[in-house]
Amino acid sequence: MTRDEAKTRLERYTGLRLEVRIRLERLATLQQMDRERPSPCGSRSEEYARAIAPIVQANRREMAEIEAAVAALPDPLEREVLRLRYLEFSKDPRTGKKSVRHITWKEIGRIVYGDGGKSGQKSAQRHLERAISYLATIWPESGQ
Repeated sequence: MTRDEAKTRLERYTGLRLEVRIRLERLATLQQMDRERPSPCGSRSEEYARAIAPIVQANRREMAEIEAAVAALPDPLEREVLRLRYLEFSKDPRTGKKSVRHITWKEIGRIVYGDGGKSGQKSAQRHLERAISYLATIWPESGQ
């Protein structure tokens, strides 16, 4: 796998996680509606649960593969930088709500190195590049 393919796979993680969360929240809403107003035509939540089960399962499987690969990184700083950049949701600075955007390099530098300036950001980016290169060597070509 190329470095670009490895990076693309990592970038999919937050989208996969978001899709699982949204679908499961929708299922919970439908289940609540079914309890409050049973339908003689059948349960909408059961139908929806059957429809989303393969999608949720596939997403969770891919997320677990990505998490396992990150956990397999031998360097703890590389693991932490990768986890922060690709596996964690950032927070909107104005609202404090979770966002699907990546955590900024400034924030990663501050968390990992105590330095959100250029030096901390560059160090974090170097660790990230090494981590992605390593993942590109351990992930199979058909890993997407």
